[in-house]
Amino acid sequence: MNKPILLFNPTLPLLSKNEREVLDLLIEAGKLIAPIYLEQENTNEPGANFYPQGVSREEIEKAARKDPAILSPFTVVEKIGGKLVAIPYHIKYAELLKPVADKLIEAAKLTDNKEFAKGLEIQAKALLDGSYDEATVSWINMKSYVLDINIGPVERYDDRLFFTKTSYQAWVGVMDEGNTKRAVKYRDIIFSARRKVLIPSEKVDFYEKVQIRVDDAILFSGLIARTQFVSVNLPNDPHFMEKYGSEITIFKQAAQFRSKQEVLPAFNKLFAPSFKKLFSLGDLELGTLYSSVLHELAHVYLRYRHSEQNLRDLFPIIDELAAYVAGIRVCGFLLLKDVASTKQLESIMVAFLARSFNMVLYENDNSAIYHYMIGGAIFINYLLENEAIQEQGGVSWPNFTKMFFSVSELASILEKILAQGSRVDAERFIKKYGDIEKLQKFF
Repeated sequence: MNKPILLFNPTLPLLSKNEREVLDLLIEAGKLIAPIYLEQENTNEPGANFYPQGVSREEIEKAARKDPAILSPFTVVEKIGGKLVAIPYHIKYAELLKPVADKLIEAAKLTDNKEFAKGLEIQAKALLDGSYDEATVSWINMKSYVLDINIGPVERYDDRLFFTKTSYQAWVGVMDEGNTKRAVKYRDIIFSARRKVLIPSEKVDFYEKVQIRVDDAILFSGLIARTQFVSVNLPNDPHFMEKYGSEITIFKQAAQFRSKQEVLPAFNKLFAPSFKKLFSLGDLELGTLYSSVLHELAHVYLRYRHSEQNLRDLFPIIDELAAYVAGIRVCGFLLLKDVASTKQLESIMVAFLARSFNMVLYENDNSAIYHYMIGGAIFINYLLENEAIQEQGGVSWPNFTKMFFSVSELASILEKILAQGSRVDAERFIKKYGDIEKLQKFF
């Protein structure tokens, strides 16, 4: 297994000598996360290395009724003396975490930005004593600064048993001010167009507390190096979001990488020649970048209090796909305000469609993107059923309007499942549209 580290080499804005020195220390800290993630990662087990092998889901659930720490996002479960025992991350990985914290403290002492220094100290403390909530609040409340780091156990995609345990990751970035201003404009327009909510009492409302930035990515380490996310919207806990808000981060280099490695191959192989002439690599790169911006903004529309509890392990499939298709739908607000063109919206749709094909056809054995791959299959099958795309001489769509309305209809269905559906509802929908076998004709 390759070491989970990705280093990017973007052209950066002018940084001071102090900022450059601090950036080097942040990169060193982020790299040290990779060995911790390797101890958690296990692509052969649905529960990765979070749970003992050979222990059933029912046995884990039974143990959790007596000890809720068994299903804490921040514990490793081991079988000791025939009993399941929860060991906190900061104890289990203490020896590996100490050097990471030391680098963060060193950076905190060096930086000229006192608020950033305080945030680094709080993140270092959380790694050593498990005070993750304090670190999350500090990170969200911090004023925007040119340097950015997020480090620790965050995302839950490796836990395909319960979607509970978090994996270690780190990213380091430098703000792209121009693209950040454009993303902020998108945010303000989209959030100003409030819409009818399915169940108002269940909706988590934090529109006024959402920050957004676009970064030049410098380093991905741990889980994010495997998934190569173009964007993140943290924290994941709806209660935290409602109280403190969230921060959306878009990674420009990851978008460029995805468009070349995940969008372009399927686009070149499967799409009709006449259709391909309509979209350049630049169109696909911008489509990939702004589909991620809209995806994260749409997540804010889709936060319902009990979605995770109701949908359980199927929640991430419905949630992530819902955000992508809802992001396309809310792009209509940008068209009305003349800040996006029809061509830009089409580029967003074709980039997501091509990536969906790529995941289904070429990456269906990649457990790190399992939830996205099933979502991609749903997206393709739904559009095929509704004749929003066609296969004559290669993939294309009959007309822009039909494609947009089909996507909007799918967005409504998925939001209804998130707002008031059960796991049975999600399972039924996934079974109907998430069948990869139906797409064998494209192999």
